Amino acid sequence: MRVTAHSGKQTLLKRDPLFETGNSVEGELVVAFRVSLTYETVAEIWQSLSSLIARKENASIVLDCSRVSKIDGAGAALMRSAQRLCERKGVRFRVESIGPSGKHFLDYLERDEPKPAPIPSAGSAVTRIGAFLIKQISDWRDFVRFCGSFFEAAADTVRHAGRFRWQETFYYIQLAGSNAMTILFLISFLLGVVMTFQAAIQLRQFGANIYVADLVSLALARELAPVFTAMLLAGRSGSAFAAEIGTMKVGEELDALAVMGLDLTEFITVPKVVALMLAGPLLAMWANFAGILGGIAVSAAYLDLTAYSFMSEVYTAIAPSDIAGGLIKAEVFAILIALVGCFRGFQTGLGADSVGRQTTSAVVSGLFLIIFADAILTILFNAIGW
Repeated sequence: MRVTAHSGKQTLLKRDPLFETGNSVEGELVVAFRVSLTYETVAEIWQSLSSLIARKENASIVLDCSRVSKIDGAGAALMRSAQRLCERKGVRFRVESIGPSGKHFLDYLERDEPKPAPIPSAGSAVTRIGAFLIKQISDWRDFVRFCGSFFEAAADTVRHAGRFRWQETFYYIQLAGSNAMTILFLISFLLGVVMTFQAAIQLRQFGANIYVADLVSLALARELAPVFTAMLLAGRSGSAFAAEIGTMKVGEELDALAVMGLDLTEFITVPKVVALMLAGPLLAMWANFAGILGGIAVSAAYLDLTAYSFMSEVYTAIAPSDIAGGLIKAEVFAILIALVGCFRGFQTGLGADSVGRQTTSAVVSGLFLIIFADAILTILFNAIGW
């Protein structure tokens, strides 16, 4: 919005209780307000002003505020609406002789008004891809730095064990572990049911119903139980960590903790990561139990297998390395989920909408890290013979 000092003489055309209109020497329509631009007056002013702007003979309009003693938010909205209407009608618009306080108010609104996003052209596809890749590289570089600061804070916590926040850790264990057992049991039980039905379709043709136990137990112990547990943790705990820390940042609680001299990584991140480190493998074992129970239920009902014969085959099929590999995966997944959840929380901006974006980003990044780490660990376990 252009604001200038009053210049040139004007010819009076019309007098109104709220404003006067006239023509300047340059041929511009001048609207000289006679009252303050406040909530009580702007509605009536706008009715007349909008009709003046809509006239086709007015190529340029000037709002003269030399006699305006007060401008509130409604008055600023009036000027902004007049400016936008002039832009739509192709009319030049400016404001003259406004007081310092009103000018600062309008300058502030002009500065904070969101600019429309430019429409990307077809020729900028390479630029957009490059900007996306640079952003992702910068993002993961910051995540690696955050992980480094966490391990440094964790080592410092080990050296000074008395500073560790056990009460908060137990709280997050309950939040991420105990409170998730019901939904995890249901998901894993149904997963065992589905896997048993699918395996039975093929194995029953060869009279090998007993080997359903091998397939279900190995798939659960080595892959599905830790992966599904990690996905549940990413959706529940990773998003909760990001939302909690993001809300603290928006409420300036993180700034207050920093002013108090507290290490935010040690104070906030370490208890959350330790809680998921303890809860992750335990939940994976719980998922194994629920999945095998689902397999037993289907085998006893449709495959003429007793629970004893099913479990005997499970004990024969599963080796200690299979269980250990699944627990290691669950441990790694839990650490990554907690770290990325806290990292996204600290990345939150000062707007409330940023909390939602970072919470979503925490879940998406957590799921990607789960699959990425699972692929690396599977290749590594295969290389060492697990």
